[in-house]
Amino acid sequence: MINNYPGGYKCLQRLADPHASIVARSRHVATSTMHHFVQFSDEEWAFYYRISNEYSIGELKTTYLHKSKRNQTDKNTMVIQSTTGKIAEWAVTLYFTDLPCGISDPDMTLYAEDCKTFEPDLILDGHDLHVKSQHVSSAERFGTSWMFQYNGNGVGHCDSLIKDDKGGLVAFCIVDFDNKQVDFVGVCDFNTIRHKLREPKKECLKNSKRCIYMDDLDASDFIDISYNGQ
Repeated sequence: MINNYPGGYKCLQRLADPHASIVARSRHVATSTMHHFVQFSDEEWAFYYRISNEYSIGELKTTYLHKSKRNQTDKNTMVIQSTTGKIAEWAVTLYFTDLPCGISDPDMTLYAEDCKTFEPDLILDGHDLHVKSQHVSSAERFGTSWMFQYNGNGVGHCDSLIKDDKGGLVAFCIVDFDNKQVDFVGVCDFNTIRHKLREPKKECLKNSKRCIYMDDLDASDFIDISYNGQ
């Protein structure tokens, strides 16, 4: 069993076993029960970066007004952040695709401004899976952390993990554009780490964001993904 999650997760249980990952495609490298690296080939990176970047540019046309109300006005930074997030979603999807479980593809639909929500990014074996990402340059500058929308105006301006008590699974990723790699740090039950939310370091984001910092997490916060051989 994986912690107290209903029904366990046989696909998650396999992840820590290096023999259970996709050795043939040389994509997944399991370094511990917490860190798993998704390495893209040049061709794969070109494809997933292109569709993620195109999505992010299109999305900004409908979300800029809302984002500007959160003291975010740099359009280039917004596109980079959104591209980072979408690549992380694809990395998590690719990681689970070859394992014996059901994983959805990232949602690439461009929604109207009033339809933006914080629904889960992916569905893993019928369970909500939210994907949080950070660009490696941001991690180097501010420390490894992942942001959650905490406050704002209108529909879709509060992360559902923050708003709802039901919680959900959250996957943490660090995206490295230069090395075409995503560090899939691990998966947590958000309700077990909710109390670790802190304000971001950037003053302009303190009113609208909360962060989970890597330094505040330890191995016990992550779902046990060790392979039990079954």
